[in-house]
Amino acid sequence: MDIYKRLKERGMDFVTITDHNTIEGVLEIAHLPDVFISCEYTVEFPEELAMVHVIAYGISQKDHEELSKLRGNVYEFVSYLKQYKIPHTLAHPLYSVQGTKITKRLTEKMILLFDNWEVINGTRGNGVSHIEESIARMYDGWEKINQLEEKYKIRTLRSRPKISFTAGSDDHGGMDVGRTWTVVKDAKDVQSFLMGLWEGKTDTGTEKLGYERILNIVAKVGYDHIQSRYTIPFEIRPFLDYIFMYSDNPAVGMMLKYALGVNGERQELLKNILNNLPFFSLRRFVQRQSLQGVGEVVLSFILHILPAFLKHAQRREEEKIRSLSAEFGIDTAKPVKVAYFTDTYEEINGVARTAKIMRKIAQEEDMPYTFVICTEEGFKDGNLVSLRANFRIPVPFYEELRMGVPSFLELVDFIEKKGFTNLHIASPGPLGLMAFLAGKLLNLRVTFTFHTDVPSYAKSYTRDENLEEFLWKAFELLMNSCDRCFVPSEHYRKLLSNKGVSYSKLSLFRRGVDAELFSPYKREENFWGNRLGIRRDSKVILYVGRVAKEKGLDSFMYVARAFPEEHFVIVGDGPYREELERKKPKNVHFVGYMKGEELAKAYASSHIFLFPSETDTYAQVVLEAMASGLPVIVSSKGGAHEHIQDGVNGLIATKPEEFVNKVSLLFLDDNLRRRISFEAFKKAQELDMRKTYIDYMNAIAGFGRLVYETR
Repeated sequence: MDIYKRLKERGMDFVTITDHNTIEGVLEIAHLPDVFISCEYTVEFPEELAMVHVIAYGISQKDHEELSKLRGNVYEFVSYLKQYKIPHTLAHPLYSVQGTKITKRLTEKMILLFDNWEVINGTRGNGVSHIEESIARMYDGWEKINQLEEKYKIRTLRSRPKISFTAGSDDHGGMDVGRTWTVVKDAKDVQSFLMGLWEGKTDTGTEKLGYERILNIVAKVGYDHIQSRYTIPFEIRPFLDYIFMYSDNPAVGMMLKYALGVNGERQELLKNILNNLPFFSLRRFVQRQSLQGVGEVVLSFILHILPAFLKHAQRREEEKIRSLSAEFGIDTAKPVKVAYFTDTYEEINGVARTAKIMRKIAQEEDMPYTFVICTEEGFKDGNLVSLRANFRIPVPFYEELRMGVPSFLELVDFIEKKGFTNLHIASPGPLGLMAFLAGKLLNLRVTFTFHTDVPSYAKSYTRDENLEEFLWKAFELLMNSCDRCFVPSEHYRKLLSNKGVSYSKLSLFRRGVDAELFSPYKREENFWGNRLGIRRDSKVILYVGRVAKEKGLDSFMYVARAFPEEHFVIVGDGPYREELERKKPKNVHFVGYMKGEELAKAYASSHIFLFPSETDTYAQVVLEAMASGLPVIVSSKGGAHEHIQDGVNGLIATKPEEFVNKVSLLFLDDNLRRRISFEAFKKAQELDMRKTYIDYMNAIAGFGRLVYETR
């Protein structure tokens, strides 16, 4: 009775219930106005060992008894329906029933038997309805039907030369009934409606199709099972009854709305609750920490991601149907759309700078990229989208950087609605890792770039080799699970391969440099004099980058102490700055962040660029210094020396003493300094920033290989 009432409230003119192989449910409402008896039968193709679902409408109890006997042979079953002019439809034609493999052969036999196909199903989503419709339309006309008769030596049971379409909610829980429907135009009563079904005078309609429907079914059936065997605690019973539509108590609805922050359509209530539940539990735990609270948080996060696994099951079935469609010559390929996920964007670091450059190029070249970040407010700005952060967490060893954590369900919804085909993970933070999981669940192409040597950073801060090894194992698992991974230097491609990442998955990506911004012509004679009071004839040894332990700045200080008459300038900021400023010699200057023209002038107005970091995967600042005409001295470890040929376009050192010797060599031999500066400038000019980035972006999208792809 509740279902009948709900259907009428949702605007249905005529009502039926199609349980599987039984009519007991619909008989309970058969006496009510506008109701007709129907059933969904599991029917067998005997020669194929295959099962299909067939819905028969407007049947009698006698019809049901006869049809139940004929379920073992689809030809006899459909013959009975045709003999007595019982309207019927083939339910969800291309979806597997009881493990049946849907083949082209089986599909063509379905075409020989069924005049009506259900192409919109409330629990299957909208991913394949156009495929079912396309296949049906391929066989319009008696000529093509007769060709199939000849092909399979089977007499067709079709009444019409063109297949018509129906729709059904397929709702086994009762929460989403009436949200998908079949229309017969001008039907004034049950009989004229059924006649319209028989004659194929149908149209279809549906509200939004989404995974919340299958979620409602699974949860409702589970709730019914639990309450039939156990006693539901009275404290939560009113809330569960309201969620599963056994109750319409408005007071309970208001409490759920304000306690959990849920709103929207009633049928999406469960989905919205699971969306907000983990963050509600986390806030409760922060206020009142307890062992029980830990359990609540863990359970709420498990429930939070459950709908995504249901969506995964849907997508797997859809992939099978797309594979089948290829046998019919139907092109189901979607236009490539890339979502680029980065946990850092507004901050000053290499990952953020790369994302900004790529976003600008994507806009200028009209490339199918959307750049996704996570902030507290959430916004959209052209091809930049910010998901709303439910909370933000500090990054270990990067306390100034706080990364946003979005709702996983909202992230999955966003990816689905925007139709992304490729997901690229630029950082292994909360957003990046959640996007990785979403991509795997949705069977999308997932790529990853190893920008930051997190394991080595962790070791430099903690001295814990076990932690370092654990992080390498985590990266191995992540990268081997991706379709393609990009590394910025040959050093790290070899290192990651040695750590267990499949070499075949690794592509080399070298970024070029903005040679218009960074140039020797940006030199200002008294640039450092105006800022630091340094005499024009003094030598300035420059470092640009994050001020952190892992950057080798203790070696930078060691070199500064060896040349007390010269000036050593650190451009940048970070957690190690305060400690370094306490112990620095007088000739070391901290100037904080610089960018744009000011940074370009800082490079060009210096004498030497000294970059002792052993953990940088690429060190874009080295290229910027080279483009500015500076001789560079870099570490032999990490990726910073990738573009350096020792003694030709730069110098390479390993220990602090070697850095001192290299600086001394440049001080003593001005001709060598000028020659290395010129060769450095030439090398930087070879790496055109725009071309390298476009090649990289095409490779992420799957359009082609990188020009630097070598073995």
